[in-house]
Order: sequence, then structure tokens, then C-alpha cells
Amino acid sequence: MALGVVVAPSFTNNAQAAAASEKTVYVDVEKNVLGESPLIKPVKVTLDDSKTILDATKQADPNIGIDATTGQYAYIKAFQDNSDNQADFQANYPSKFYDKLDTVTKGVIFKNDILHQPIITDTGWLREKECDGVSGWTFTVNDSQTYGSNGTYYTAATALSNVPDNAVIRWEFSAAMGADLGIANSAYLPTEVTDDGYYNWDTSVYVAPLFERVSKSDLIRDMANYENKNDENYKAALTTLQTLQATQDQVDEAIKGLSPASTGANMAVSGL
Repeated sequence: MALGVVVAPSFTNNAQAAAASEKTVYVDVEKNVLGESPLIKPVKVTLDDSKTILDATKQADPNIGIDATTGQYAYIKAFQDNSDNQADFQANYPSKFYDKLDTVTKGVIFKNDILHQPIITDTGWLREKECDGVSGWTFTVNDSQTYGSNGTYYTAATALSNVPDNAVIRWEFSAAMGADLGIANSAYLPTEVTDDGYYNWDTSVYVAPLFERVSKSDLIRDMANYENKNDENYKAALTTLQTLQATQDQVDEAIKGLSPASTGANMAVSGL
């Protein structure tokens, strides 16, 4: 009679499972500089904290395609979007922002005849280098681009273990490396072109935030958790969210409208 091999129990998988923990974050994808509603409205996402910011973004709406790079410094190049983004940029981008950027960069970022710095149109996507030569997607986590005592920059590849629980991951399209979103210390824009047709980054100048940014993190959390996304309170909050230069008072008012007390009052008035 052959004896079966006795295998000592392994605790490796159990230990790994015990070490893993869930992380809850809130995600949205905005294109406020184009005057349009979010591609992904605020949503609550829970997943293993060994997953990345990119994983959380994909889970926020699996139906929207994402074109991203890979590796330690991964970033998102494009989100699927069927809008006419060039037309939206021409119609809705704040003229005072455009004029400021045109002056500061000597018009370089808006030129469409630079050999290796084309301004593109990608039908079906909102992609980097649409609208102008430095446009693209940026994001903040709880209104910050960095984490830790060393000020490490978040990337799409950052593990959620490095992200606070209930953090807001806010993706935004920018035509000025974040300056047109009110983000400080992010925009260094070129002013000249090299002989072989590239931006000369040695000539770049710092562009300070073009307006005073206010936090919308609490608003985004409340919108994601709000049950009736068809009622007037949610619609008012959505309008405030997509208002590029919303004031703190406007944000606070929108948050108030989503509160249980406000919702109950509106239901009472309407006889519900």
C-alpha cells in the first residue's frame, strides 16, 4: 500500500491575506477647464490597498476606457470621451487664462506648427496635448500632489497603502500644467523652441495659479454618498463641482444642500 505524501501546512497565504487590508477612496474625473460635466462623477471605491491609484480609477467606471503608461511613474494619457474637446476649449476656456498663458509663453504652447510638439485631436478620447502643447491629465489626493515627509509625488502607480483612507482622488484636465486649476508649484512652461522642433525647457518660466483654488474634497465625498442622484440638491452640487472658479461659500452651500437636514426639509416642502 502506497503512503501519500504528508505536507506540512503553509501559513504563507494566510499571512498574506491577513496583511492585506481594504482601502476606501473617492474618485472623480473632471474637465472643468473645458466647461463640461465630469467624465466620471464622484464615486466611492473600495479595494485592496495593494492596488494602485490607477486601479481605483479604473474601478470607478469600468465602462470608460483609460490609456495609461506603466511602471513606477505611470500616468494617464487619455480618458475615453466622445465630446468635441477642441470646440469646447475654444468656446469655454477662460479668455483671461488664455491671454495670460499666451503672453507668458510667447505663444509657444499654442503653436500648431512645431515639428515634435503637435497639438493633436484624438476622436473618442480626451488626450494629453489636445487644446495646447502642454495640456494633459493631472490629479490630487486630498488636494495634494505629494505624500510623506519627503514630499514624494503621487503617480498613477502609487499603492493605495500610501493614500489616506477615505481620500479623494480628483483627476482634472489642464491646459497649463495645473496653473489653470489653481494648483501651485506645478506649472513651468516653455517660452522658446529648439532648432530641431522641441520645446526648450531650459527657457521655462513658473506660472503661478491663475485663480484661488478651494477644496472640493468634502463635496465630492458627499456627492458620492448621496442616494438620490436625480434630485435638485445633487444637480446643484454637480453644477458647483464643475464650476472651475467656485468660491468656498458656493462649495459650502452645495454641501449643505446634500445634508440630511436639508434633504428632509426639501422633502417636507414637496409633500413627499
